[in-house]
Amino acid sequence: MLLLLSFFSAKANDGVFYANGNQLIPIAESDISVKKEVLTINRVGNCLKVNVYYEFFNPVKAKDLLVGFEAEPPYPYDEEYLKLFPEQPHMRNFKVMVNGEALNYQVSHVAGGYYDYDGTKRDAPNYYLNGKVQGWSRQQCEDSIRANYYFNAPFMFVYHFNAHFREGLNVVQHSYDFDMSHSVEEEFDFVYILTAANRWANNGIDDFTLEVNMGDRESFMVNPTFFKSAKDWAINGKGKVTMETQWGLADEKGSPIFHIQEGSITYKKKNFHPEGELSINKRLDLIPYYIDGMYDGVDGNAIVEQMKELYHKLDKGFYDELDLSKFTSEHRRILRNMPFAYRGHVFKDAKLRQYFESTSWYLPDPDYKDNMEDLTPKEKEWVSFWFK
Repeated sequence: MLLLLSFFSAKANDGVFYANGNQLIPIAESDISVKKEVLTINRVGNCLKVNVYYEFFNPVKAKDLLVGFEAEPPYPYDEEYLKLFPEQPHMRNFKVMVNGEALNYQVSHVAGGYYDYDGTKRDAPNYYLNGKVQGWSRQQCEDSIRANYYFNAPFMFVYHFNAHFREGLNVVQHSYDFDMSHSVEEEFDFVYILTAANRWANNGIDDFTLEVNMGDRESFMVNPTFFKSAKDWAINGKGKVTMETQWGLADEKGSPIFHIQEGSITYKKKNFHPEGELSINKRLDLIPYYIDGMYDGVDGNAIVEQMKELYHKLDKGFYDELDLSKFTSEHRRILRNMPFAYRGHVFKDAKLRQYFESTSWYLPDPDYKDNMEDLTPKEKEWVSFWFK
């Protein structure tokens, strides 16, 4: 039902898909509407911690409603997840509270959607029949994995529970953790399914707030699938936003890049009827570093020019493969100052100041004081490397 088109290309490029985030959905038809939602996503390492606060309105008498949460299996599809059967192995700490009461849940595996050889999308069949979720056995899941071709999700996980909705306002709190995906093109990538909110009675959310915190000193792209402009977002803390094309593929050009020194970003919308999903990623800056498997022709000019648009993750291992004689003393001076510049160091040297002010990501911070001890081990290694 929710086969993610956005993961199709990532999977085809030696990617690893762990999990996607999702709204709660009514598995059966419902009169209940979503009055308010506050969705908070916090990154801790490679894990995203999702907390959702809902206010639902039930216009009829109190009733029980079967509510679900759908998730795809991890990719590449293999049998590793079966060790943790039946739960999704990259999703943890799944919790739901309705009006202050913690609920138990069940996990079922159901038939997933798929693509025909000609690219035609086939939706998953209805898995709720005769008042029951039609779950697959472990053997059916194993057989589905072995028969899977062309990146089609062989099945879906459905976390489902019975929730008692009293007449009037109901408060639902939902939380879970899941691992971010990655590929040869992306350091991290995740999708949160917003359009599932359209399954409730009001076909959306009356009052929606989304807060995303990807960590300090981080740059990431948000694809404009459910919003029109970067101006729709507010930065809470220290940061800036630029409109880049260098990061994106053809269908991602014009996406905003958020460069956050510290803090988070927030999106708010009344009468929210999402037409697309939340998609956040950080693309790996491999070009012009690595062209057709060769490092020939890559010099200091190419590297420092590239870093104007993409702040490199400062892995010196890449540079061990280069001819360092092509890096001038000025190149080296710029490169060893990268970690300090990304933290906001205000440069007195005119040439350094001119270079870093020409980048998309530099955000001067007069309060920042250089301290090698504050750098990460990789950053310390990076600085030492360019002092050679």
